[in-house]
Amino acid sequence: MHIPDGFLDPKIAGGLAGAAVGVLGYCLSKVKQAITAVVPEAALAVAGNGLKSISIGSKRVLTKFGESLLLKMGAVASLIFAAQMFNFPIDGGTSGHLLGGVLAATILGPFAGSLVIAAVLGVQSLFFADGGLIALGANIINMAFFGAFVSYYILTGLKKIIPETPSIMFAAWLSVVLAALACALEIGFSGTVGLGTAITQMLRIHVVIGLAEALITVALLNLFRKMLPAGEEE
Repeated sequence: MHIPDGFLDPKIAGGLAGAAVGVLGYCLSKVKQAITAVVPEAALAVAGNGLKSISIGSKRVLTKFGESLLLKMGAVASLIFAAQMFNFPIDGGTSGHLLGGVLAATILGPFAGSLVIAAVLGVQSLFFADGGLIALGANIINMAFFGAFVSYYILTGLKKIIPETPSIMFAAWLSVVLAALACALEIGFSGTVGLGTAITQMLRIHVVIGLAEALITVALLNLFRKMLPAGEEE
């Protein structure tokens, strides 16, 4: 799923990098609004005759909810990073691991969840050579945007018509399929592999990986919720 450097056409990689910056910038602005509040700030100014006047300004400060969310973002990032270290075998000698997009978005919401997945991808690319630096924008679009952001709203829609657990399982499975399809299209349009071959091979493997993603997501979500203090569940 992690695209290495050299697999994407430079124009496609550059365009996806720009799209990733836009998505992450939007998510960052939404998270900033959620974790901070504007409070008045009084300042004393000396007047010309020696008297002092008070000017009222404002500043943003971190709220208690913000502190809690930032701590949860760190915990979820660590959980996903650790969980991704464990690979499970797939037919044909291939293997898969947790994507974690639906897990992050369910616990944190779509904006913070997308940022967490992007942060994990960045660390993997920079320090573990898991995904290329030039292809980082594509990987963020595939796994943070489609895997977390888009999948969260699919999950929200599903929960209106079916119970939560099957909704999470289906959304988690679909998040892997969507990310794999996006990856296949990017590689196929880059000319690295034939488009039909890329789609067939990626989906053949990842529809199976998605089943594991669904089960692991529900298990880790239940574990994480049990670890939270009472009243802090999403």
